Amino acid sequence: MPIQGTHLGTPTNISATDDGELVVRAIIEEEIEHASGTGKAYIWHSANTDIDAGDTILFVKNTGSEFMVLDRMFIHPANVSCRYSINYGSATTTPAGTLITGNGMNSSISTPADSLAYHDETAVADGTEIAAYTCGTTESCEVPMHGFILGKNQYIQINQETESTSGQISLFGHFSSEIG
Repeated sequence: MPIQGTHLGTPTNISATDDGELVVRAIIEEEIEHASGTGKAYIWHSANTDIDAGDTILFVKNTGSEFMVLDRMFIHPANVSCRYSINYGSATTTPAGTLITGNGMNSSISTPADSLAYHDETAVADGTEIAAYTCGTTESCEVPMHGFILGKNQYIQINQETESTSGQISLFGHFSSEIG
């Protein structure tokens, strides 16, 4: 049975059962979905090329004042089983390599990501390794990144530790003014 009410001064119909209990619709969304709706979610995607063993396949540095909250990463190796190390750092060295752009996940809102990102980055020394993953031959791996957070001028660096004829990384994340 509909009940007439108001919300912020606007008349609104509210649904209720015959016993007078409100009928509600709950939606659960991930943080990255919410950030996408506001134009603050991005994908950083490396090229699919042959890099040397131990080189940085993807480097992403947070240059903004908001926290960069990482969500997930997809690893796409090629012809051999590959080990990938995930490193954090905050070195002040200027990164070098092939510049890439963080692509917004919301095509209706086009704001550039507050980041510097490079494929086959060659200038920054390795940060501190915090995790490593191995993916089998021609097998894509999804790596949950929940809890990986970068402050201003901190970076994440994914190194391809095994020589392969190609490989690529897709890193998903969003920006947030508060965490926790």
